[in-house]
Amino acid sequence: MKKFLATIALCISCISAISIVPVYAEDSITVNYEGNTISFDTAPFLENGTTMIPMRAIAEKMGAEVLWSPSSKVATIKRGQDILEIPAGGTVAEKNGEDILLDMPAKVVNGRVFVPLRFVGEQLGLNVVWDKETKTIALTEKAEIPKKVATTQYTSKNENYSITLPGENWKEEYSDLENTIIADSTEGELSVLVSNFDKQELKASGIQTAQEFAKFNKESAYYAVYAMGKVTEQNIVLSNMNVVGADEIIVEENDTVSKAFFVYAETESHYFVCAITGEQELYDKYISSLKNALQTIK
Repeated sequence: MKKFLATIALCISCISAISIVPVYAEDSITVNYEGNTISFDTAPFLENGTTMIPMRAIAEKMGAEVLWSPSSKVATIKRGQDILEIPAGGTVAEKNGEDILLDMPAKVVNGRVFVPLRFVGEQLGLNVVWDKETKTIALTEKAEIPKKVATTQYTSKNENYSITLPGENWKEEYSDLENTIIADSTEGELSVLVSNFDKQELKASGIQTAQEFAKFNKESAYYAVYAMGKVTEQNIVLSNMNVVGADEIIVEENDTVSKAFFVYAETESHYFVCAITGEQELYDKYISSLKNALQTIK
């Protein structure tokens, strides 16, 4: 590929040597970056329709690092993760190790390295807009496109609620309970359990409040888990439910540390118990994002 580009570059260089003549505009060219005018000690100029600008002034304005090698006559611009190398007089630049054809060779004028503005701007992630009437070039940062975050959604069998878990590394564990969702991580020992209960139905069992619901789960349904390790009360606020209690349980057994995080909450019509359990390494890795996932229950 480099040989191919070099051949093209040689052809362009031959043509350029014959046909390219600098054309200095009668009126000065104005360059703006994010609405602010850039000052140049040596004015930009047009050459065969391409705006050439002092490299250091434009690069430093956009927060880039600029290096110039007098021996190799190569200008290097570093911005973020990008490294752009432009040889003076050459028509092949290099970006992050890949060859790119220049639309106009860089050149040295009065001790300043001039580079094609549009090429440099676009290679460094900028929008470049030319206003012919005012001879103004506007440079603006491109808006970052939010990366799509992979998620996995599960819905209870009774279709009363759903939860969206971060990532795609989950598989639903079978449960014959219509009000319960159990999802296991495919990475290892890590599980999420959610169950909801109709408030009116629980009143017949003597549970009148959310606090009584939480107490019942701690002392009966999940008593065995609570009895196995050290229990620490936790604080968590959910925007979708009213939290009435939360605990973290740490269990050490056979040189293995496991953790569990229980949340007891209520909506207007239902009580919820949510449990995140797993071996310490995976639990610690994902507990923050899984706590946030509880906000997606609806």
